[in-house]
Parts: sequence; C-alpha cells; structure tokens
Amino acid sequence: MDAFKHMMEAMPDGSTRRAYGTAHWDGSQWWANINGNLIGARWMDPIQPLQGGQIVVDISREGRGLFSALVLGGYTDQPRPSTGTVLTVGISEIVFTGEDGTVYTTDRFIGSYVIGDLIYITWDAATPTIIGKIPTITVTPPANTPLPPGGGDITGTQKTPATASDTWWGPGGWGSYATSVRGGEDLYSGSYYSGATTGAWFYGPANTVLAGKTIKQARFRIPARLNAGSYNSDATIHLYAHTSQSRPGGDVTRTVGPFDVTVPARYTPAGHTFTAGLSPGWVVLPDSFHAVLIAGGGISISGDPYVGFQSRLKDPESGKLEMDWSN
Repeated sequence: MDAFKHMMEAMPDGSTRRAYGTAHWDGSQWWANINGNLIGARWMDPIQPLQGGQIVVDISREGRGLFSALVLGGYTDQPRPSTGTVLTVGISEIVFTGEDGTVYTTDRFIGSYVIGDLIYITWDAATPTIIGKIPTITVTPPANTPLPPGGGDITGTQKTPATASDTWWGPGGWGSYATSVRGGEDLYSGSYYSGATTGAWFYGPANTVLAGKTIKQARFRIPARLNAGSYNSDATIHLYAHTSQSRPGGDVTRTVGPFDVTVPARYTPAGHTFTAGLSPGWVVLPDSFHAVLIAGGGISISGDPYVGFQSRLKDPESGKLEMDWSN
C-alpha cells in the first residue's frame, strides 16, 4: 500500500500512470482495488464489471494534490474466443468448445442450437453469450452456369469459411509468433531466425451436408501475402490436409500432401488467377484432400520458404473452401 502511495506522490502534475487491479463491489458502489487500495473511479461506458475481475486503470495527477482514476476495461491473459462449436445442449445451458480449444458452459444464448453447430460468441463480464450460428451455404447453380474445370453433374456447392486461422511456433505454441499474437491469427510457414513455423486453417466439425456425397471439385482461396521473408519474390508454398477441427494442443497432424502452389511476389487475391476458369485467388485442391475435409479436417501450410499470409480476421475469405458435390 505504501508503494502505491509513493507512486502517486512521485507523479508530476498533468501526468498519467497505468495501473492494474481488480473490480470491487462493496454493496453500494464499485471501486477499483489497486494493491489493496480502494480507489473511487470513473468507468468507461459500457463496462460490465465482475467482482474480483481484472481491470486496467489510468491514474492522472490533475494538480494541487488532486488525482482522478479512469477504468478503461477488463483484461485477460489470453483473448477470449469469438467462435466455437456446440458440444451438448441442455434445457438451460449449452456446452461448447471455443476456437482456442477450451470447453465453456453458458446459460446465455439467442436462438436454438444442436450439437455440431458452428457459433458466434460475445463476452460480457467474463461470461460468454452465443449470439448466432455461422452459416454454411449450399448453392445450386442455374442451368446456364458453366461448370468449373473438372466439374460434371453438380447438384450444389458447399461454401465453408474458416472458423479460425493461426500459426504454430514450437517455442510458444499457437498464436505466439509475429502478427499471429494477441488473437491476430495471421499464418506463417517456413523457418526464419527464430525457428520453424507452420500455419493452419480450421473449419469446425465434420461436414454433415457432404456426408455420402460425391465431391466433384474442391477449391481453396489463398489470401494476400504478408510482407515477410522474400516478399518481392515468388514463393512455392506447400499445402496439406490436416485432421483437426480446431487448434489442438500441439501442431496439427498433416495426413495428405504436399500440394505445391507458386504464389507470386507481393501477391493479393484480386491480382492473380492460379487456374484458368477460376476466379482470382482460388486453387483447385487434389482429390486426395476431399475425404479429410469432409471429416472435419482443415488446410495447413508447412515448410520453406519463409512466407506469411493474412488471417481470416483481416480477410474473411482467407482459407475459404468451396466444394462442388453430386448425389
């Protein structure tokens, strides 16, 4: 407590210091508890404080011995997941696994859900609220729509956006490398000075729409390159199919591949077509990838050269899959 008092006394007029503490409700009002000192504070709006929850507080010395405190918000050691997959549905509670691989329980949800649904999540006072389903869209092409290369009699097209993307780096695990940290979800592959990296896109549970269907063609959208490694040179990347629905405890298990694709220097999807007849940014995956993707697997990049790609947060179509199917 003396240390906190001395810190405040040492502050010059007009200065601000950032402190970390917890929220405290005494039965009539909220306080900022900093090292055992209960500080009256203003609170950013909206904030839903949690008793004992971690908070960030800016303390300002206004002059003439006067101080003010502003609670900026709560904080966590790791970002909370924004998407997940329903595991069980009860009468008043839903159990789900977040994109971080952690299992959560909540009694806050809008709408109805079944096991396997991909969901959007928001957080209030450290409590998750399920606010909706992540759509997967089946499109039946009109009769006059030309079929893509390798097509045939197509019944529909399943379009599946990635529910998560991230980089695995051995020393730190998922989300610990370069711009993948703090929930950035950017993807890297290859070795730099700090060791080997691999990237992965995840799509959630097994695709029930495609179960028992014949896949005519699977396409994968490559997002824009990051300014990493030899950004001004072409890079031949190595795509694999992996078996994880969400981030596992270690690196993903790659079971099919590699499938090599040469990505141009300074590549952006809008500026390059990989295969004649496809929209810019898309590549056709080998048939050997189909079964793994239907079973809930994903796509991984691994091996040199060192290269980086935008996450699904920067580009919602990063790693998006399209699969043409027939009955």
